[in-house]
Amino acid sequence: MTLTKADLVAAVYAQGLLTKAEAADAVERSLDLIKEALGNGEEVLVSGFGKWSVRAKTERRGRNPQTGDPLTLPPRRVVTFRPSRVLKARVQSEEGAPAGQPSLTAPVNAADSADKPKVLRPGYF
Repeated sequence: MTLTKADLVAAVYAQGLLTKAEAADAVERSLDLIKEALGNGEEVLVSGFGKWSVRAKTERRGRNPQTGDPLTLPPRRVVTFRPSRVLKARVQSEEGAPAGQPSLTAPVNAADSADKPKVLRPGYF
């Protein structure tokens, strides 16, 4: 399933705080602010979600796939996204974790099982 802009508007509207038109305007303005910042070469950080940044790529050699002729690809700027630890943990939650990987909420040892389970952060185990 793909999450569309219309889905975002519907989700904001479902919260009951904004009208449908206000929700559409809020989503559109948020996306415009992100696009504007990235267009200016700035980084965009959404806490708990991730960071978008613009990276400059240098000129490089390539080839035409149809003819095989070498060519030079011009320098360009690309947008990169780095997810936050929170988002990574959510994606790799118990339901989506591959077999053999530790659970993010599993107790570290048997003595801890009686207490509240400790949260294991990605990258620390």
